[in-house]
Amino acid sequence: MTISQALNNAASGLTVTSRRAGVASNNIANALTEGYSRRDVSLIERVTAGAGAGVSVGGITRASDPTITAERRIADASFAFDSANADAMTRISNFLGGPEDPTSLFQKYANLESAMRALAETPNSTPLQQKVVNTAKDLAATFNRIASSYQQVRTDADKAIGQRVDEVNDVLKKIEELNGTIGRGSAAGADVTALMDQRQQLINKVNESIPVRELVREGGRIDLMTPEGVFLLSGTARTVEFSPASLVTAGQEYLGGAGSLSGLSVEGKDITPGGPGSLQISSGAIAGLFNVRDNSVPEMSSALDALAFDLLGRFEDPAVDPTLNPGDPGLFTDNGAASDVMNLNGLASRIELNALVDPAQGGEIWRTRDGVQAVAPGPAGSDAFVRAMISAMTDTRPTHASLQSPGDLNASEGAAHIAALAGGARASATEQMEASSALAQSLYEAEKLETGVDTDRELQNLIIIEQAFAANTRVIQTVDEMIRRLMDI
Repeated sequence: MTISQALNNAASGLTVTSRRAGVASNNIANALTEGYSRRDVSLIERVTAGAGAGVSVGGITRASDPTITAERRIADASFAFDSANADAMTRISNFLGGPEDPTSLFQKYANLESAMRALAETPNSTPLQQKVVNTAKDLAATFNRIASSYQQVRTDADKAIGQRVDEVNDVLKKIEELNGTIGRGSAAGADVTALMDQRQQLINKVNESIPVRELVREGGRIDLMTPEGVFLLSGTARTVEFSPASLVTAGQEYLGGAGSLSGLSVEGKDITPGGPGSLQISSGAIAGLFNVRDNSVPEMSSALDALAFDLLGRFEDPAVDPTLNPGDPGLFTDNGAASDVMNLNGLASRIELNALVDPAQGGEIWRTRDGVQAVAPGPAGSDAFVRAMISAMTDTRPTHASLQSPGDLNASEGAAHIAALAGGARASATEQMEASSALAQSLYEAEKLETGVDTDRELQNLIIIEQAFAANTRVIQTVDEMIRRLMDI
């Protein structure tokens, strides 16, 4: 080996070790930076005229494990779906309240029964008659409040879908721009690993809302496709389409695209979760919100409507209130009318106290003692109607299928059952969310193990790099000494 070759080898070694030291230091500095992937320096041998001429930096590579990343994204999308559902079920259960909650539906039933029992003991008491009216109005208002809250959950879900769709469209545009920058940088031999980190973070954002698969293209570019095969990014970003509603009511549904609520599509391709198409997405936050809007909450709303239907029916029977004719509304009404099994949807939001017994609506308070359609006050001590209403509340009777009861229930048991139904749905949804969270976290840790920074390893690399730097420096010093001696000869 000639002196010049030795000098060239040592000089190239110093250049490479300097670059390696910079990369290792950068790894350590970003060890806790979210989304940062470890960098490694790839080296290539330099050959001149068939002889070794040192080494050079072939490029900076970014640590990755596509298999684990894909699995982690699947788990992240499942967790986002389960999280949306668990949040909604928690809200639904909280609206109903627990048995000891003074504002709960169950407690309102208990209050009405207690007021009726007190009136049965003193039928001529005007204050006790007024208490029956007040507690009955409070019960109806509680039904109205809960029904409205349920629809607010659906409205919030619909709004959140729109917000996530806007975010996805915005992020897809940013990924498209990064694709171009990375492609141009790769062609020019520039270090684009930081841009790749940024792009991966943006892909994770899309995946949280709509699950995606990453397809690698030439020049470091990528395309994104849903697991069902619909491209969200193919060279250029595709537009995800959704039209949010200003307010979602009990009568509004998606109905496979035939209803008034919007579905989800990508430039004309229907990907609506639960929709009629074969390309429907089944996980991710948007699918979870669709499930809340179109399935979970409507199911609980139907159960609440069925409970309201049960309450109306208990007081519409002429055997309970002899002043009624068949088909007349009783103590409670459907917006002034009798209950109708064909008009159950939204009944909980329409239930109200019969105006005939409510002085605030021009009614007569003594009708709580003598019958809803009594034309004149009866005997002051008559308790027959009041006790018949108490029996109507305490008697067990079949319920509508939407209430999902395993058997006949009395009025209070119906209120307890719907609270238990919501509580069970919340517990199941929370358990599922916790399981998917644990899986997502374990895959995140596995991915970090493969792509993250091990500071101990990097510090060991710095020691090796320092030794290499010292060795190359020593070669240059030796060459310098040899040249000086030659010059002295």
